Order: sequence, then C-alpha cells, then structure tokens
Amino acid sequence: MLTLFKLELEKLLRAKSFYLSFIMLIGFVVLMLWGFYTYAARKTGGQAVEQFKYTYESKQYFNGLTFALYSVLFSFTLLLPIFVSMSAGSQIAGESRGGTLRMICTRPISRASLVLAKFLVTALHAGLLLTFFIGLNLLVGLIFVGWGSLELYPGPLNLVDEPGKIMRDEALIRFAYAALSGTWALLVVAALALLCSVIFNSPVQATVMTIAAYLTLYIVGRVEFFEHLRPYFFTTDMDFWRNVFKPDIPWQSLWHNACICGAYTTGLLLTTVIIFERKDIVT
Repeated sequence: MLTLFKLELEKLLRAKSFYLSFIMLIGFVVLMLWGFYTYAARKTGGQAVEQFKYTYESKQYFNGLTFALYSVLFSFTLLLPIFVSMSAGSQIAGESRGGTLRMICTRPISRASLVLAKFLVTALHAGLLLTFFIGLNLLVGLIFVGWGSLELYPGPLNLVDEPGKIMRDEALIRFAYAALSGTWALLVVAALALLCSVIFNSPVQATVMTIAAYLTLYIVGRVEFFEHLRPYFFTTDMDFWRNVFKPDIPWQSLWHNACICGAYTTGLLLTTVIIFERKDIVT
C-alpha cells in the first residue's frame, strides 16, 4: 500500500495541473489584493489610507488578517472545489483514457487499494492547496497590509450576527484550524469526483459532472424556495469549517457537521470501490 501511494504521488508531482493549481491561487491572491486596494481608495474618495486601515465599520477593520479571511472564504466556495475535482476526477479516468488502467489492474494489487491510494494522494493535494493558500494570504497580508486583530461584523461573510473580535494570536490559530477543517470538508468533493472518475472514462467528463453536482446543490441550497431541502445537501455540511472564525467556536455543531462530512466521504468511497470492483475494463 505504501509503495502504491508513493507511485501515485510521483504521478501527481509530474502532472502539470498540480503546479497550475498553485499558480492560479497566486493569481487569485493578487486580484484580491488589487480589489482591496481599489475598495479602500474608493471609500476614501481616491485617497487610500495607509495599510488599507479604513472602512465604514471600524478604522482598524482592514488589516492583513481580514484580507486573508475574505480571500479564503471567497475562494473556498468555488475555486478550491474546482481544483480538487480536477485532481480527483482524473485519477481513474485518466488511467483509462491513457490506456494504462487495464495494465495496472493486472498487477497483484487489489482494486480497493488502488482507489484508496489515489484518494489519499488527492486528499494530500487538497491539504497542500488549502494550507499553501492560507499561508500565502497571511504572508501577503503581513507584507502589504499589516496585521491586527480580526474584527468581525454582520455582512456578506455571514459569520456573525453582531460585532465581535478575535485577537491576533488567537486568529492565527483559527487559520490553522481552517486549514484542517477546510481540507476535511473538501474530501467530500474529492470522494465524489473519484466516484465520477470510475463511472466515466473521460477525466473531463468526470470533472464536469462533479462540478455540476456541487454547484447545483450549492446554488439550489441558497435559493429561498428550496430552504427546506438545504439540510439534506452535502454542500450545507461542508460549510462547517467557517465556524472556526466565530468569536466563540460552536464545537458541538462543528464536530456534528464534520462527522456528517466524514460519513459522506466514507459512503462515496465505498460506492466507488464497489463499482470499480465490478467494472469491466476493456481498454
């Protein structure tokens, strides 16, 4: 199993898409920095305040931690699930399209081990992406904006109902929590993409079907007409990681939703193994 994992990891590191995902995240951070600058300049009538520390809520609201929070929350909704879907969706389907899947399955390894190894590699990729992205945002925020306390207000982030504050050192710990809990949430998307990768022989089709399912549930779950269905969508439980940024972390709710995400991931992986074990590989 360890040898199989190392082989799959080598394949991942040789893939151009692996490095492209990190480059795209860097580009996103640059755009976020430009957006913060133009917002601050517009709010001050064209005179940007030093270190962006201006907003209508508090003069200390805009700092590097706030910048990192906005960047991570915005990207997690759409950008990171796409990269995870691309990575997981090409695991089995990519072997099938390349004509190597049949040869791999003739080796003295179980198909369940192959699925598990590919999932672990995808999980590692997801963890590296999110950790790198959070670290990059904090570094950029420190250099170009400057750190301070993390002030929270009711608004577009939908984190709190009343103003709150998290001190700097505690906020950095919360970002570490976000890296762990966010990766755990992304594993649901990874497991779904791996299932699609077994069902479809095309990596593109597997990725598109995963993204389509994710976006459909995410969007429908936020339409008021379907509010009663929202608790049954896995996209709803995936949002649990955001709770680490609340002034008082609701640990009971957080663990509950984390367990549900784990159940989704496990169920999807078991389904993937069952289908793959019965799959007739002819190419």
